[in-house]
Amino acid sequence: MKNSHSSFLLKCCLIVATSIAYSFSSRGQSYSHLVFDGKQSQYFGADDLITLHHALYSFEDKHIPNKLFRENNFIKKTAGFGYRAIKLLILDAQLDCFIALTQHEVFGHGSRFREMGFKKNTFNLNLYWPFGDASGTSYYGTLKTGMKYPTAQEYIAINIGGVGGEKLMANNLTSQMLLDDTLHYRQGLLYLIAQNNLLLYLWDTRFTPTNKIKAGNDMMNFITGITNVYSHPVDRTYELKKLSLQSLVSFANPLQLYSAFSIIYTYGVKGQNQLNKIPMIRFGQVRYLPMLDYSFTPFGSLFHFVNYIRYKRMLFSGDFSLGDNTFKDFYGISLKGYNLLNTKIITLNGHLDFWNQPVLELDNYYKPTGGNAPGGAIKADVILRPFKLPNKLGLFLEAGYKTKGYIEGETLASSLILRYGISMHL
Repeated sequence: MKNSHSSFLLKCCLIVATSIAYSFSSRGQSYSHLVFDGKQSQYFGADDLITLHHALYSFEDKHIPNKLFRENNFIKKTAGFGYRAIKLLILDAQLDCFIALTQHEVFGHGSRFREMGFKKNTFNLNLYWPFGDASGTSYYGTLKTGMKYPTAQEYIAINIGGVGGEKLMANNLTSQMLLDDTLHYRQGLLYLIAQNNLLLYLWDTRFTPTNKIKAGNDMMNFITGITNVYSHPVDRTYELKKLSLQSLVSFANPLQLYSAFSIIYTYGVKGQNQLNKIPMIRFGQVRYLPMLDYSFTPFGSLFHFVNYIRYKRMLFSGDFSLGDNTFKDFYGISLKGYNLLNTKIITLNGHLDFWNQPVLELDNYYKPTGGNAPGGAIKADVILRPFKLPNKLGLFLEAGYKTKGYIEGETLASSLILRYGISMHL
């Protein structure tokens, strides 16, 4: 569908989500956002699609039962498990895969298209098996007047925009689940889909015969782009085997196990929707959850050591990242704090990013020759609730600034950050 049409459909979905949200009582510590920004960024897509997803499964919880009868013997329990498995495949997985695919194409690749000045972009989205092959495609349209074609590094950012967009969605889900200290099996399902998109994409491409790999394959385009941009010895390069093996570090993530448990046991066996009290390492009033992760950048692959700390109603995260250094040396630190200030009227969250990475070439088409440079980003989220409204409905504002450099979800060039909308408990 064309970009203008997809924007119209998204606005319709947001209206539906807002209407649904009014029918539910407040719960949890996190807020769901309906966010707007002029760039239709990856954050725009991730926040709004997570809110739509939350509203949809809350509606299903209320109107579609998990149990059709008392499951008081082995036969009935087996039949109940089968019913829930069918519901998961026919309904839940269809919606969740489609939401993740929309983030991948429309707000992953698509956000980079819009950033680079392309208009009339086209997206094709398909349902999951057995109704489709879950494939999606993105095609950039024509350049706006006065815009130039992307540089080599900008094309790499476009190619990895899809997996980066889904990684951002997974990260936002993580913060939401740990803030609420609960894990709904549908959150777990969407999280597993988005979190493992890069890993599955790499392994699927690795075992696909070369003559059947499509020209638009993001993994092959990433490898080709990186190889062409950076000079390197013959014995230091990228191949699918190397990257696919690197991606396995993302399994060192307890939240993946908890999500799978919530789907198979909490929902499938017990017929319940939600896992309460997410297991974390406890130190008195402080609870701690470490994990490893993996992502792509325009400079190469990146390893993450992520630490979540929950104290009372506050949540802190520290992401210490290090490039694999095949082509260039680079590293970064991302710090986030949620509910730094949390009263009946105002909630404040803060985000800080620091990095040292190769200088991005955004102006000419030659290979980048500059060395590394430090950079950073700072932003704050403010939720205001000046009136007594349903579901603690409030106004949302995110403002900040970033220097030139690559971080998931933001533009490559230095820019002001401004997003606004509404927030609510669902």
